[in-house]
Amino acid sequence: MINVPLTKILFLDIETVGIQPDWDSLVEKRPELAFQFENYLDWFQKRFPEEVGKSAGEVFVNRSALVPEFLRIACVSVAFVTEQGETKMQSFSDPDEKKLLEGVQKLLYRTGELGFFLCGHNVKGFDIPVLAKRMIMNGLMPPKLLPGHDTKPWEIRAIDTKEVWQYGGYGSIASLELMCVSLGVESSKTMEVTGNKVHEAFWVKKDIENIVKYCEKDVSVLIDVIKKLIDLK
Repeated sequence: MINVPLTKILFLDIETVGIQPDWDSLVEKRPELAFQFENYLDWFQKRFPEEVGKSAGEVFVNRSALVPEFLRIACVSVAFVTEQGETKMQSFSDPDEKKLLEGVQKLLYRTGELGFFLCGHNVKGFDIPVLAKRMIMNGLMPPKLLPGHDTKPWEIRAIDTKEVWQYGGYGSIASLELMCVSLGVESSKTMEVTGNKVHEAFWVKKDIENIVKYCEKDVSVLIDVIKKLIDLK
């Protein structure tokens, strides 16, 4: 089912937050971006009906971390499994997003040259485009391991566990948590900091440590999921 050797998979997860702590900060520091956000407010409210009737500020705090142009990356965690079965984990977190991305860029150049495949949940729909766009916006060239508009489908070196679990049924439910429960893998969603709390943890509580722990747990979960799929008889 998974035709890539376990030792050639780079497991990856990212955590994102709004590009500013709140709406007032966005208006003050990035007025042109605040204007664009207001232009897309209807789009956010159509995609997330629970946001209908809320102010631009409320929607920004709740949803900006989902759109590359309105977010910043708080943490990137990666891991690979050695020939001896040992997991090597590394996380990138820095108040300066460009410095964070420079570290990730170097790692992806190196692992790309070594023939690694990326692996993540919705990695093709979220992690890859977010990493690539944020690199471009910070003046960095995305490594070839991040497929672009001209990458042919058969050249994409990425295993998306969301696609794997959907099994061709693209309208089906395929959250990582549901996949974990179904496969008997411990989920990361029981931790103190989870996806919907990352914005507050980063901007208000300054709790980078627990954001990193949550990100790394998601990577560990990915490894457990892929091992389950590789071990199928």
